[in-house]
Amino acid sequence: MRKIILFSLLGLLVLASSCRSLPALQSTWNSSSSLQNTLEDKESNIFFPEDELTLKLSNDEDYLDIVVATNSPLTLNKIYNLGLSIWLDPQGKNKQVFGVNFPLPIEKPFSPTAFRNYITRFETNELQEEFFDRFQKYEYEDVRLNENISVSTLDQDEVCQVRLSSNNQILFSCHIRVSLEKLMGVDFIIGNKEKIGISIFSTALATEAYRSSLSSKEVINKSLRTLMAGDDPNRQDLVEQWTNFSLADEK
Repeated sequence: MRKIILFSLLGLLVLASSCRSLPALQSTWNSSSSLQNTLEDKESNIFFPEDELTLKLSNDEDYLDIVVATNSPLTLNKIYNLGLSIWLDPQGKNKQVFGVNFPLPIEKPFSPTAFRNYITRFETNELQEEFFDRFQKYEYEDVRLNENISVSTLDQDEVCQVRLSSNNQILFSCHIRVSLEKLMGVDFIIGNKEKIGISIFSTALATEAYRSSLSSKEVINKSLRTLMAGDDPNRQDLVEQWTNFSLADEK
């Protein structure tokens, strides 16, 4: 009986290990890859309920397109205050290898109430202009080269391009295009067998310094919640997400 149990446990471990080794998502082929192509006709690959974020992946032979979107004002508040960070690991080992920070955190964070009052001032078409005016700087980093590049959205960088948008269907959408040659290497050829890791979380963390912009009552409540068991539904930073995916090839 003991041997049966041991073999069963071993089988479960092997199965779990094999599941972890497989890409969780599949990018879709996009022959018209560009920042102007918002991929609205593509279905999202995955939904993250903690922050009500969707992730959409597409690629051609030269670029990987990443679209992160949400209709949650609370999540948009977090992104405004603490920025959005996308990290990629070309080996699928959940390591921060190539990262894009956009938008960058603002200097004076909004409390949830102040942000709600702020955001309701804009019509849908005005919010697009607000994104353009407020967020014109971004940065990308290649840890392998100890390289950190600051770029303006007014430039068309060959390695990494980004764009924020808003419309009647989507409150906030961030489109990032990354050169596959930069990410995977000069000799890389798409083969559907690669496993690439991708993560979504905040550029900065919600520290006590960040909370100094809030009222004393809000600070006390947040401090008390850190002592509670389980997830904090009112946390200010995005929940870190790591997911593996494989690239699509032209068929």
